Amino acid sequence: MTGPGIEGLTPDKRVRAELRELRTQMAGVHGSMVAASDGFLISCDIPEAEPTRIAALIAATLGLARQATQATGRGRFREAVARGSDGYLAVFAVGEDAVLAVIGTNDLNIGMLHYQTRDLITRLMNHLAQFDWGWQGGTRPDASL
Repeated sequence: MTGPGIEGLTPDKRVRAELRELRTQMAGVHGSMVAASDGFLISCDIPEAEPTRIAALIAATLGLARQATQATGRGRFREAVARGSDGYLAVFAVGEDAVLAVIGTNDLNIGMLHYQTRDLITRLMNHLAQFDWGWQGGTRPDASL
C-alpha cells in the first residue's frame, strides 16, 4: 500500500490495510491473512472466517511445503498454490518468520496474483520488521525455533 497516510499507521494497521487493499483491488480475492510461521495470527481480512484456526493450518502448510522443497532440492520455499473445486489457496513466504495466505475464487487470475504479491511481500516484510511483538527486543521468544 503506497497511498497517502500510511506513514501515520501503526505496523499492524499497515498490514491490515495491505490485506484489505489486495481484496478490493484484485478480482477473485476472497480474503487474505498474515500469520507467523508458528501459526500465531498477525492479521486477517477473510470475511466470515475462524482466523486462529486458519492461521494454524497455514503454518502447517508452510512447514510441509518448506520440507518438500528442501527434500526435492528446490531450495528455499517461496510459494504454494492449491486449487479446490471452489477456488484457490495460495501461500507465500514473507521472509523466514511469516506467511501470507490468499484465498481466491475460481475467477482469481493466479498469474496476476503472483505479480501483485511480489511487491506486497516486500512491503509486508518492512511492516513486520517494525511490529511490536510485545516482547523485549521485538522478537518473539520462539522466533529462533
